[in-house]
Amino acid sequence: MPVERTAESPLFLRYASFTLLGSSADFVFGAVFVTVLLERGAQPWLLGLMLGSTNLVALLVEAPSGALGDRYGHRRLLAVGLAVWGAGFALMGYADGLALTLAAMYLWAVGFHLQSGTLVALVVNRIGERDRPARIARTVRSVQVAGNSGAVLGAASVMVAGTWLPADALVLAGGAVLVALAVLAPLCFPHSPGQRGRPLTAIVRESAVLVVGRRFLPLVALSAASVSGLAALVLSWQPMLAAEHGEDVRLNGLVLLMMMAAMAAGSACSRFAGRDRPQVWGPVFAAASGLPLVLAAHGAVPLVAGLVAAEFLLGWAVVLSHVWQQTMFSDANRNTMAAMLGMVGNAVRMLTVLAFGWLWELVGLDWTVTAVVGFGTAAALATVLLSRRFPESVRFAGDGGSPDESELDGTGGAGGAGGTGG
Repeated sequence: MPVERTAESPLFLRYASFTLLGSSADFVFGAVFVTVLLERGAQPWLLGLMLGSTNLVALLVEAPSGALGDRYGHRRLLAVGLAVWGAGFALMGYADGLALTLAAMYLWAVGFHLQSGTLVALVVNRIGERDRPARIARTVRSVQVAGNSGAVLGAASVMVAGTWLPADALVLAGGAVLVALAVLAPLCFPHSPGQRGRPLTAIVRESAVLVVGRRFLPLVALSAASVSGLAALVLSWQPMLAAEHGEDVRLNGLVLLMMMAAMAAGSACSRFAGRDRPQVWGPVFAAASGLPLVLAAHGAVPLVAGLVAAEFLLGWAVVLSHVWQQTMFSDANRNTMAAMLGMVGNAVRMLTVLAFGWLWELVGLDWTVTAVVGFGTAAALATVLLSRRFPESVRFAGDGGSPDESELDGTGGAGGAGGTGG
């Protein structure tokens, strides 16, 4: 029997649309947030401290947020998370001083991490046994392309609207989009019943034991590699661009547009290499992504070319990392397991941004980028060695999927708009 094309289902299309619009709002913020912080008087050391503390808040929210989704329903948590995330962007757009700006960043962190993982759980848990790893890989890849395409849309919006709108107004507009998605979420996605008989602490404890065990150790290393590489890129590209071309919000939007288009292309290209062996190719692309960024930081290649190449390789690596994760998670704990690995990522990101600000003051931006990329390369190498040392780390989970799979495949079943509850 031929495999159904998941991308044709109404549920998948709603999933991709929310991903695209949420990513668009996020990358409107991403194009200008460092510029906003610097304009409001944050010095490099304070910038690192503010971002590091924001990542600490995210770290504290991540694990219980995943368990809340698995316990009470993913749809309910999706709506709440989008609303809080949007409120954070709105407050940041209105704020004048650094104190309110920091409060807005904390709301952003809480909201983003409340909703993270809920959309993928709503969809992947409805994939049945038939060709499950391949269909999960196809779903993850397609939605990563949608998310990166949303980033292109967000960057294009900054490039166009930056002509007449200041950076803080752009952030405010992104918040309005997220609040609108929060209102629409209960109408667009099916009821997810949750597991009301399981205590939150039991869900968290079970998932935590798995993540710190041998089976997930290579994934932890790969998460550290990709997160540190992405953090180095996010923190460095705007200062490097400003140093070379001056501060211009429209130029930020143009360069981010090119970078996100490259990341979307890398995500799409993951279908050609690595989809069947993400544990092999994920570390390769994660390690390779740092080279063009280091070369650009030292002036060995043109800055924009180095940034674009780094994003392309990161897009490829992130898809393979997510494919590996989703094929290893059980349906019962999918959101919590994603949150646990998200905690690892947040811890690495927090330490990276704290070290980044300190090293920037000490040795300069170019050698700071080099040091962070070196750490990511070492983590990628560790992923390869650990996956060979622990063969259970590449044995995929084989849950049976949801009885609502017919909706996912577009072959009938209940629609997502009319459900009640979580």
